[in-house]
Amino acid sequence: MKKLTFQINHHCQEMRTGTVTVNGRQLTTPAVVQTGSALTTLTPAELAECGVQAIKQDAIDYWLTASHPGDLHAFLGWSGILVTASGADRAYQWAKPRGRKHDGVSFHDPVSGQLKFYTPQDARAIQRGLGADLTTGFARADAYFAPVDDLNAAVEQTNGWLTSNPCLAGDLAPLVGGGLKWARQTSLTAVPAGASGYSILGVTPDVPVAEQVRLLNELVGMMEPTKLRYLPTSGDLHQLVAALLCGLDLIDSDLAGREAAMGNAIVGFGRLPLDRERFAGDGQALADRCNCPTCRAGVSRAAIHHLLTTSQPVGERYLLLHNLFTINQLLARIRVMIAAGQISADLRKFTRQCGQ
Repeated sequence: MKKLTFQINHHCQEMRTGTVTVNGRQLTTPAVVQTGSALTTLTPAELAECGVQAIKQDAIDYWLTASHPGDLHAFLGWSGILVTASGADRAYQWAKPRGRKHDGVSFHDPVSGQLKFYTPQDARAIQRGLGADLTTGFARADAYFAPVDDLNAAVEQTNGWLTSNPCLAGDLAPLVGGGLKWARQTSLTAVPAGASGYSILGVTPDVPVAEQVRLLNELVGMMEPTKLRYLPTSGDLHQLVAALLCGLDLIDSDLAGREAAMGNAIVGFGRLPLDRERFAGDGQALADRCNCPTCRAGVSRAAIHHLLTTSQPVGERYLLLHNLFTINQLLARIRVMIAAGQISADLRKFTRQCGQ
């Protein structure tokens, strides 16, 4: 049986730094869990070079294809932390209302069209087989602003699963209930004592930042302070920083890839739209004193502009490497600030812009 520990090292207001140790691997928090295009575009060595500590995989992808790759660390060549989600949220998106059963969810596979029935037990078995370091539990998923009756049903059904079989919670127990404080409180009551943390579900990027902050501040105050806090959603830079300031330890992110796909380089708290004509003759690096693979290689803004405007994929790849490195450097800076007990003036200014 794996041993998972979370040691809190420093505090600064609601924020904290910590160390997660599991299966002989370590991760320093707060940190992003990398999702999306970076995992299919970059090699594991490139991910690590850009500061990635954890990657995420959805168990439902392997369940749908009936593939059994074994431990994904070996299969993918990844030596860092592996987080797996059940993928139940996607199953519920594909399901019709009558597909929401008391013991799982019924839906048609969007690729094959076959009728499938996915259960919490299926998800747990797949996650174990994939060699996950951190697992999130199966939960009934409903939209953040869903009707109260639907949110109440999601809490009741998810709590029923966790109460009858606590191991279904995984390492990071699911919390559901949309934006309703009482529903989230009820969801918390079913979290098994042995869970290592919480996975705050249903907070999608379309939820306004101010509303996210309200909910997260409420939840952090209700959670056991020694447990991990995980937000499995990938928003923009404002949402990422806002969640960090609320005291979250782990947050999903595909921000680097989404900005690269739009031709943007993240610089500081802003972005450079490299596909714009004004960069055609700009021989500067993407950012001053940047140590990312792209800037170290001497690739100029003009070169990336040319690659983007002539539809050469390497241009987006250069941006992805830079953005990924920049985001993880920001997290490293924030960890230093927390350890010092002081948030920098530029971060405070940025947080005021996003309503903090």
